[in-house]
Amino acid sequence: MTLLELLVAMSVLVLIAGVLGGLAIGVQQGYQYAEQYGVATQHARVALERITRTVSQATASQQFPGVLVIAETQGQWRFPETLVVWRPTGTAADPDGLPRFNELVIYCPDVQAPNRLVEITVPGDARATPPADESAAWRAEIAAIRNSSTAQKVLLTELLRTRTLTDTSPPQVRGAVRFESRLRPSESEWASYKAGSLQWKDLSWVQYIYGNRAGLRQAWMRVEIQIAVGENGAGNQSGTAVVIPFFGSAAVYYRLPR
Repeated sequence: MTLLELLVAMSVLVLIAGVLGGLAIGVQQGYQYAEQYGVATQHARVALERITRTVSQATASQQFPGVLVIAETQGQWRFPETLVVWRPTGTAADPDGLPRFNELVIYCPDVQAPNRLVEITVPGDARATPPADESAAWRAEIAAIRNSSTAQKVLLTELLRTRTLTDTSPPQVRGAVRFESRLRPSESEWASYKAGSLQWKDLSWVQYIYGNRAGLRQAWMRVEIQIAVGENGAGNQSGTAVVIPFFGSAAVYYRLPR
């Protein structure tokens, strides 16, 4: 073999080694991504199934729609990160009125660690809740519960994506979870009906189910959670983490008397 042939053979071997190395890196990256996606999906499925199951089992009345989203505002930003569900373990103390605090199940990021999505209950608090439309009172009560050392917390996932708000003083870390709710008929429609400006038959009844004495009302809830997973399936809030959004929804149906 001449020197030229030897150099050509070595060049070919180097090219083959480079291609094989690239394939190995691609396979490794694909495996890591699949592993991260699998971990994120598992965490999201557990959290969403628990939330939607609780909502579907909720109690509702004309005074409280079964689910309530508590939103906080920081500067120009709105954070609907807390969901309140009326789900007593047995018969509600006042099924036609307002829930008691010990009948509530609350979903929100942990105040101490916003990457943790938790379920909170306060079994020792038998007080009646404020009316559903008293937003300020609800925000104060929920803030006290979230910071309480006696509240019972169940961890749903510790892989919740977080981001820091730099335009607040001091900067705040928020978990990436968002709840939204909708009533059909809506509160504004119901108020218009009570005021006489909207007829009973023109309310937004679910599947047009209504009669002369009552109609079917829907309290619908939607949730989005963003899961951030780093290498080896561990939580990671850096720019290299895989961030995947997951969505879920559930509804409560109940009789709304005329």
